[in-house]
Amino acid sequence: MTNFEYLRQLAQALTRLEDLTTPEAKDVLYELALRIYALLLRLLPEGRMERYMQWSLIRAEILIELQSASAALGAQLYSRIAAAEMVVREPTATFYDIPLEALPPRPLETLLDSTIVLGTPISTLYTPDPATGYSPFTLQLMRLLERSVLALFFQEASTAEIANRVMGQRMVGGVPRPLPSRGTVANAWVERYRAIVAASLWSVVTPTQLRAVAALRLLGAPTPTLWVWNAILDPRTCPICRPLDGTTAPTPDAFPRGAPPLHPLCRCIVLP
Repeated sequence: MTNFEYLRQLAQALTRLEDLTTPEAKDVLYELALRIYALLLRLLPEGRMERYMQWSLIRAEILIELQSASAALGAQLYSRIAAAEMVVREPTATFYDIPLEALPPRPLETLLDSTIVLGTPISTLYTPDPATGYSPFTLQLMRLLERSVLALFFQEASTAEIANRVMGQRMVGGVPRPLPSRGTVANAWVERYRAIVAASLWSVVTPTQLRAVAALRLLGAPTPTLWVWNAILDPRTCPICRPLDGTTAPTPDAFPRGAPPLHPLCRCIVLP
């Protein structure tokens, strides 16, 4: 198996489709956005300052909704990370020519602690803070919501316009329906979760390769002394990863910015 074939197999195994957000996750986010949409329509007054005062009262109720959705999305992501660990084992074992048994699956707790997204382990990202009861991901969702909603409070926007920033409306059968659309908070939530999923799945790859190298050492076989950076080069390749393609380092962590993934939606991999 060549480097290219190995990379292609891993990419197909992990991503399958371009959109990594499962229908179940989209349902959770749609239901969340619909609840917030209805809440704003029902409770926000028209006056600018009155809306601001009311927001401070309903913010706690919104946070509860966000935390519930965060817990559901975290559980879905945990299962996908565990599945990715199983999926990458076979092409990795084939590439390094070692028995599949030499790469036993890692426990879920180990997987979640070692899956890093922007410097934060996934286990931490979705675990509620004992002091507040909310996870870091919940607070991310709230910041995305407030960034849009609070700005409209002081632009004399109507309550309906504020609610529509959360969901948006489309005509379905001649009837306006609340649906996620570009530029809405609901769409920003989907994009944030999709980016975290992509980074999480790809971050399973490098530790699996390092375990394969350790297995080679135990088997007395030659181990890699040089690693090469492989970026998937297409119009979506970012300016950080593109110049790294083809560069080498003695270990995966010795690259200038460390081992991939370097950012959400990063599709790079290092190979011996």
